[in-house]
Amino acid sequence: MQSTSSRPSTSLRQACRLALLAQALLACAAAGAQPAQASPSPSAATASVAELDTVVVEGRRYDARREDTASRTVVSRAELLAYGDGSLADALKRLPGVSVGNGAPGSSGAMSLRGMGSGYTQLLIDGQAAPPGFDLGALSPDMIERIEILRTTTADLRSAAIAGTINIVLARQARRDSDELKLALGWSNGRQLPSLHWSHSRRGGYRSHSLETSLTRREYLVEETGGEIARDRDGALRSQRSTRLRVDGYRDALSIAPRFELSLENGDTLALQSWLDAGHAGKYADIGWATSLGPELDHVRYRQFTGTDVVQLRSDLHWSREFEQAGKLSSKLGLSGNRERSRFREQGYAIDTSQNLDDVTDGKLRAHGLTTSGKYALPWSQSDAEDRGRHALELGWETGLERRRESRLQHLRAIAGQPEIISDLAFDATVRRLAVYAQDEWKLSPAWSLYLGARWERIDTRSEGNRFATVRNGASVLSPVLQSLWKLSQTGNDQMRLGLSRSYRAPELRSLIPRPYTSTNNRALNPDQQGNPALRPELATGLDLAYEKYWDRGAMLSLGAYLREIDDLIRTETRLIDGRWVALPDNGGRARSWGLEVDSQFSLSRWFAALPVDVRFNLTRNWSRVDALPGPDNRIDSQPRLTSTLAADYALGPAWTVGASYSYRSGGPVRTSLHETESESPRRELDAYALIKLGQRSKLRLSLGNLLERDIVSAAEYFNEQGWQGTQRRRPTSLLLRAQLEIPL
Repeated sequence: MQSTSSRPSTSLRQACRLALLAQALLACAAAGAQPAQASPSPSAATASVAELDTVVVEGRRYDARREDTASRTVVSRAELLAYGDGSLADALKRLPGVSVGNGAPGSSGAMSLRGMGSGYTQLLIDGQAAPPGFDLGALSPDMIERIEILRTTTADLRSAAIAGTINIVLARQARRDSDELKLALGWSNGRQLPSLHWSHSRRGGYRSHSLETSLTRREYLVEETGGEIARDRDGALRSQRSTRLRVDGYRDALSIAPRFELSLENGDTLALQSWLDAGHAGKYADIGWATSLGPELDHVRYRQFTGTDVVQLRSDLHWSREFEQAGKLSSKLGLSGNRERSRFREQGYAIDTSQNLDDVTDGKLRAHGLTTSGKYALPWSQSDAEDRGRHALELGWETGLERRRESRLQHLRAIAGQPEIISDLAFDATVRRLAVYAQDEWKLSPAWSLYLGARWERIDTRSEGNRFATVRNGASVLSPVLQSLWKLSQTGNDQMRLGLSRSYRAPELRSLIPRPYTSTNNRALNPDQQGNPALRPELATGLDLAYEKYWDRGAMLSLGAYLREIDDLIRTETRLIDGRWVALPDNGGRARSWGLEVDSQFSLSRWFAALPVDVRFNLTRNWSRVDALPGPDNRIDSQPRLTSTLAADYALGPAWTVGASYSYRSGGPVRTSLHETESESPRRELDAYALIKLGQRSKLRLSLGNLLERDIVSAAEYFNEQGWQGTQRRRPTSLLLRAQLEIPL
C-alpha cells in the first residue's frame, strides 16, 4: 500500500492566504455597509412595479451558474442541439474552456478542460466515471439532458479532476407527455452518416417515465501522407522515407436511455435510470512506406483489418426519503457492465512484394462493477430575518468494486522463414474504491456565502496475469475544498468567486500493468508500451478566482484565473531495452499550470433593436511548466496555449434562425520527455446551421461543419547523443453536410 501526501508550494500558499484575506475584507465591508433606502414616490413606486413585472415576465428560473456557491456552468439541451451535431465531441468543442484533440482515424480525440486531457479532466456520466475507452464520438447529443462543467472540485464528486470535471447528464426527466422523432442524414468525404432518434416521455399521478433511443451509422474515410528522416550525431542524413495511409471504416451504434420515477404514499421517491450503448465497428487500413535513403524496413506495406463489438450498460437505482425536522436521506445502487470483443488482422509485405507477416490477434474484455453511494442532508439552519447563518450540511459516502478480465491471443503465423509464435496474454484486475465526505454551504450574510468540503478517497488495485506476478497498488488522498461567493451589489449583478482545492490524477489501470503492447517496425518513434506497477497518483493544489457581471436579457461576462501546482507528475520516457524501444511511465517531479479565462454572452438587440443576434464568446489562455524538462516548450500533456470560440445566432423571422461558430485551438511544439518533442498545427473550424420551422411543430435543421477544411499537420522528434530522427504527417479534412428533420408525434 502506498500513501500519498504533498505540500503546496510557497508561492501557492502565499496566493491562497492573500485570496482568503481579500475575501474576509470584502465580507466585512458587506456586513458593515448597508446603504439607506429612501421612501419611493408614487411615480417611482409605479415605475418600480413595472420593472418588477418585466423581471417576472423574463422568468425567475434558477440559474445555477449565478446562484450556486460552488461554481459550475450548466449547458442546456437546447444549446447542445443547436448546430445539429451528430456526435457529442462536435458539440463539446464550442463550450467554454473545452477543447477536443485529434484522435486516431474513426475516433474522437481526447477531451480536455484548460487544455489538460489524459486524466487531468474528469469525465463523468450521471455523476459516475465514464467507462474505460469511452468515445465521445459514439454518443449523440440527443441522448443528453445537460452538461455540467466544474472547474473546482466539490466533495460529493470524485476529486480526480486537476483541470476540472465535465459531467454528462443523460435522459430527460419527464415533465409532460411528449413524443418526438428525428431523422438525419449526413455526408462527409463521400461517406454517409445517417441517424434516427426517438424521444418519448409520459407523466401522470405519482409516476413518470421517459425513453431516449438513438440509432446511428458513422462512416469515414481518412487519408494521410507523411515522411520520416534520420540524422547522425554530426547532422549527416542517415535515412529518408515517405509514407501514405488510407483508412476506410464505419461504426453502427444503438443507444438507449430509459428513466422511471415513482413517488410512494409515504413520500419516498424511487428512480431507475439506465444507459445501454451497443456498437459494431470495422476498420480497413492500408499503410505503405517508400525508402529513398538508408536501410529498408522489414515491412514496407501493411494491410490491416480491425473489427470491434462493444456493449456498455449502466443502471442506477435512486431512493430518497425526507424526514420531518430530521433532514433528508438519499442513496443509490449502481450496476455496470462492459463487454468488448476485438479481432485484428495484419498482413505485412517486403520490398519485393512478398508477404512476410501474418498476424491474427483476438482480444476479449469483460468488466463488471458495483457502486453504492448515499448522502444525508442535515436540517441545520440558524436563519434570521436577513437570511444569515443558513447551512446546507451534507454527509455522504461512496463505495465501488470493479472486476476487469482481459485476454489477448496473438498468433504470428509461420511465413517467409519466420517461425510460428503464439502469445497468450491475459490478466484479471480488481479495483476497490471507498470515499467519505462532508460538505456545507453556509450563507454568512445576504452578500457572502461559503462552501466548505472535504473528501477522503482510497483506491486499491490488484492485478495478476499469466506473464507477470501479482501486482498490488494502493493510494489514499484527502481532498479539502473551499469555495466562496461574494455579491458586490445588492442586485447580485456583480460578484466574485474564490476556490481552493486539492485534487489528484490516478494512474490508468493499463499504466500499472507490466504487460507489453508490442509495435510493428519497432523504433524510437514507434515503441512498445508497458506499464509500471510502482506509479503513484499525481497530487495538485489549486486556486481559482473569477469576477462575474450579469445584465438583463441573459447577458453576462466572466473573467477568471486559475493556478495548479502538481506533485509526482507522471511522465513517459522511451528507452532501448534488450534491443527494443519501450515507452515506460514513471513519476518525475513537479509541474505548474496557470491561465486566464473569459466567457461572455449578450444580444446585439441591447444596442440595435433591429439586430436580434445572440453572441457567445469564450477564450482560455494557458501556461504550464514541467520542472524536470528543459524549456521553452516544456508544457503539460501537449497543452495548447490558447483555445477560443466565437458564436452567433440570428433570428431572421418567426420561421428562420441561422447561426455560425468559429473555434480556434493553437498548436506548436511541446517537449514531452527528455528526448522527445511533439508538435501540431493550429486548428481552425467554422460551422454553421439553419433552423427552419415547418408548420406549427415540425422543424428542419441544416448543418455545415468544417467549412474551412484545414489540413491537420503533426510531427514528432526523438533525439539523443547518437543522432536525431523525426516524422511529419498531413491529414486533409472534409466538409460535413447534415440535414435533420424533427417531427413531434
